[in-house]
Amino acid sequence: MIIDAHTHLGRPGGALDGRATDLLKSMDAAGIDKALVFAGRLNSISTKEVLDEIAPYRDRLYGVGSVSVRPRGRNYGRRHWAEVDALLKAGMIRGLKFYPGYEYFYPADEWLRPFLKKLVKYDRPAIFHSGDTFSKAGGAKLKYAMAIHIDDLATEMPDLKIIIAHLGYPFQREAGEVVYKNKNVYADCSGLFYGEASIEEMASTWDEFIRVAGGESKILFGSDWPISDQKSYVEVVSKHFNTEHLLSSNAMKLFGIS
Repeated sequence: MIIDAHTHLGRPGGALDGRATDLLKSMDAAGIDKALVFAGRLNSISTKEVLDEIAPYRDRLYGVGSVSVRPRGRNYGRRHWAEVDALLKAGMIRGLKFYPGYEYFYPADEWLRPFLKKLVKYDRPAIFHSGDTFSKAGGAKLKYAMAIHIDDLATEMPDLKIIIAHLGYPFQREAGEVVYKNKNVYADCSGLFYGEASIEEMASTWDEFIRVAGGESKILFGSDWPISDQKSYVEVVSKHFNTEHLLSSNAMKLFGIS
């Protein structure tokens, strides 16, 4: 089984535009069985809109909610915490995605804690965009997206499962150290390419990460569709880095997929 642990839907006006039917076609062409699908203000699509769109395909597509500091500010009330709790409890969302570099906050900021405690309660992961920011999304600040800042959160909340997106590239050595140091931190290999994947380009980034992280055992397969091409991503990763925990079992464990 192959599980893509990092895909997006989007709407016109956002950084990305993608539909569930297009994602499924891409998955079929790539031989991908299941995918985690992210909501996000960056792509102009809410958690509810993602869940509505993937509803007919729940045997293959699993929603990941998004909590955005914008435009409502950091003063989230109990109603928002209750909404996230209900979605996690029902299994409607399998985790939460956060976008620090695009929304100017650090992973350990206190305003996040009520949401992160919900993830601990239901044993689901927090995914943080890390590293490079998408060129179509202006105004991003890299200082918030550096993987080293996840260490504070991982240390302060050791029961929270955390995924560093994109191997933290181009800060992959820092990301590898955070993964190595903290047993509750993983990383996905998504979004290293705009378009088709190349082994020559991926190898150096991958090797730097695993040299510090101590191996591949805590990496999840992810493509970052529709930014990256799923078919070539699968071909490169399966041929050169093929391990069961990478392609499926880590995602099954963290997101509760069977």
